[in-house]
Amino acid sequence: MRHSTLAFFAVSLTGCYDLEIDVSKDAVINDLVDIEDETDGPTTPDTDTTPDTDPEPPAPQGGLDACYLGPARNDNQCLPTVRAPFNDPDYSYPPPLSGSGQYISPIRYLDLDALSPDTRLAPDFRLGEIAESWKGQHAVVQPHAIESLQNLRDDVGALTVTSGYRSPGYNASIGGASSSRHMYGDGFDLAPLATTLPNLSDRCGRHGAGYTEIYETHVHCDWRDDALDDPFYPQNRSMQRWAQLPERSAVLERDGDQLWAPSEGWDEGEPLRIWTALGPDGEVLQTTTGRSYTPPAGATEVTVEIGGVLRLRLAL
Repeated sequence: MRHSTLAFFAVSLTGCYDLEIDVSKDAVINDLVDIEDETDGPTTPDTDTTPDTDPEPPAPQGGLDACYLGPARNDNQCLPTVRAPFNDPDYSYPPPLSGSGQYISPIRYLDLDALSPDTRLAPDFRLGEIAESWKGQHAVVQPHAIESLQNLRDDVGALTVTSGYRSPGYNASIGGASSSRHMYGDGFDLAPLATTLPNLSDRCGRHGAGYTEIYETHVHCDWRDDALDDPFYPQNRSMQRWAQLPERSAVLERDGDQLWAPSEGWDEGEPLRIWTALGPDGEVLQTTTGRSYTPPAGATEVTVEIGGVLRLRLAL
């Protein structure tokens, strides 16, 4: 049985804070990071969502193409876009997060029922890997995000996209966050086949990702800060780009010699915890992963990184 919550130092890994914060007993670490949604799986759509009372009339179909990198990397894989029905509850987007123009509703979509899932958006990525019709017939897939995803794949090797676009209705049906970047066409969950989870997260950042977080089975990577692509979004946006992000928290607990780092706000599963034990001269004695940790003999300090977002430190 756990008996105590320990005092510790906390440092944000996201760049929001640069200083170490001295935290007292029973304190909670808060960090401004995104809350993403749960792992995909076949589910029943959310039937509680109701259509708008005054739906906007649908615009004429067709007429605008979204052009992707394509198999030859010459930006000539162009796909037609359409307006989704405005009375479809699966496409009821939330108001822009914190009034940010990065979270406006799309105005056009790819009609997945009219396109082949084998269409190559980039040399190593097919449309069917990024968007699946059972998660929403109409999908937003931003070309700049696909190009960044291909650049990432060129760097780290083979990747499995475990989650790409999700309609608002599907996202809600699996308990997803109301402003998940999966709904905006620039957020992906990625499982590496040729590198480690921490390295994949680091490389996402190096390839321009606005936010990453590391789970036990995958890395969430999105390009939320990049300009939104036409024709999915209108060109002239006067709204601010920055958005207030939800809070995340963690504490460090001890049960005898065993340490735990419970954390709240991770909606895609358990975050990856990386434990490091240091000796009296600051030398690294051991680094390992796990939900709990028992430091080796001689350790004088332990740090734990949670999801690549939070870091807790304890002097033994």
